[in-house]
Parts: sequence; structure tokens; C-alpha cells
Amino acid sequence: MKMPATSITRFISKLSFLLAIAAAPSVSMAVLQDEIQVYDDEINAKGESSLELHVNSTPRGLQTPTYPGEVMNNNGVRITPELAYGLGHDLEAGLYISYVNYNNQFQYAATKARLKWLPIREDKGDDFFAGVNFEVANVQPQFEESRYNGEARFIIGKHFDEWLFSFNPIIDMPLSQPYVHQAPYFSTATRLSREVIPDLALGVEYYSNLRQINQPIVYPNTQQLGFLMMYYDGKPIAFQAGVGKGFTNSTDSLTLKAIFSIPLP
Repeated sequence: MKMPATSITRFISKLSFLLAIAAAPSVSMAVLQDEIQVYDDEINAKGESSLELHVNSTPRGLQTPTYPGEVMNNNGVRITPELAYGLGHDLEAGLYISYVNYNNQFQYAATKARLKWLPIREDKGDDFFAGVNFEVANVQPQFEESRYNGEARFIIGKHFDEWLFSFNPIIDMPLSQPYVHQAPYFSTATRLSREVIPDLALGVEYYSNLRQINQPIVYPNTQQLGFLMMYYDGKPIAFQAGVGKGFTNSTDSLTLKAIFSIPLP
């Protein structure tokens, strides 16, 4: 499908602005695996609120800590409720509070706040959707060496009849000393799915963590994780669930995840 030149020009202009923001020092990375999700064109309308429950577990994962005192994903369960509220003007605010069950101990892990901006949307007449999600995090030290972190997650994608493609380039950066002067990290999240019957889609997701942007990419040292996914958008509770496999020695071997969308009044 050929896109009109005006839409391409608008997108390039806005993407250049978003990239300039992402390159700023305020932008980052949290190792805590509290949310495994590809962002798409879903956004709350002005005044609309929503609640999602993110749950993931790692039956078979890495067991060697990367720093003293680190809590590994192996045999752990992460539970993260997320509240979101539509601010209008293509903006949505969100708040995460993460908890981890590890070695039969349930503990608080992190608080994260985010702001999603989605100015280009197909439901507004655009040829594709695009935007960015900014996030700041306060993470407990047993889950991430840097206490404070930031993230800029770009969102671009398109619906093709029953198909949905969404791609998230992600820039992460520690905001705490002594890590604040490190180069940012780069990763990606990709989704391709197809609606097979009304309200039910099947698909795949792929997450690739390529480490710091100023370092050469050594594939065995990167994190590469793929999921077989199911997406249900009906009642009483919409959800998505998947089974993930790691493809390198630096990735957890088996990961299970689900996201439940809980209706609010």
C-alpha cells in the first residue's frame, strides 16, 4: 500500500522530534521483568481509565547473578497491576506497582510511571499508527543495580485487514550514580498477529536486547526471546497469554506470561 506523501512527511517530522527527546539525558533500562508487552495503538480516551494485571513466570531461567545480591528470574513470578488514565490530546498516563514472588517470598519490587503519546492513529485517518511512551522507574536494588531508570519506547505499526504489525524500538538508560554516565541500552519488541475469529487473534512476539549502543553486538551475549501468543478481546475479561523460548545462553529458557484487562466502572 502506497502512503500519501503528506502522511510520510508528517510522520518523519514528528519522529525526528521524538528521537531528539529520546537522546536527552532524562531518558532508560530496568532489568526487572515486570512487563513483557509490545505496545500498539491502544490508548484510553480522555477521562477513560483502565486496569491491567501483568503476570509472568520463569520455570527455567538463568541462575548466575550478574551482580552481588541480584534476584534472578528463575523459578520466580512477577505480578504487576497497572492503572492508566486518558488525558486527552493523544496522551495517556499510567502507573505500575510491581511485586515478585521468589523462593516463596512475596516482595515489593518497583514503582513506575509512564506517559504515552500517540498522535498518529489509523482511527483518525492516518495510514499507520506511531507514537512514543516515556517511563521512569524506582526499582529495588535486588532487581536492578541502578535504583532509578528511564525508558523511551517508540511505537510504529499498522493494521492490514485481519493482521496487526507493531514494532517498538526502545532506548533505556540508568539514571542513578555511578551508572548515569553509561551509554544507553537499545532493545526491540515486535508483534505480528492475525484475527482468526471475532475477538480472538493468534500471533508471535519477539524481544531482542542488544545491550549498550556503543558496544559491538555479540549475538550469544544478547537476550533473544520469542513468544507464541493468543489475544482475546471479548468479555468478561480480555486477556493475552503466551509461551516464550530463549534463543541464546544469555536468555531465560522458558517464560510464561499473561496480561488481563480488568473492567472498571
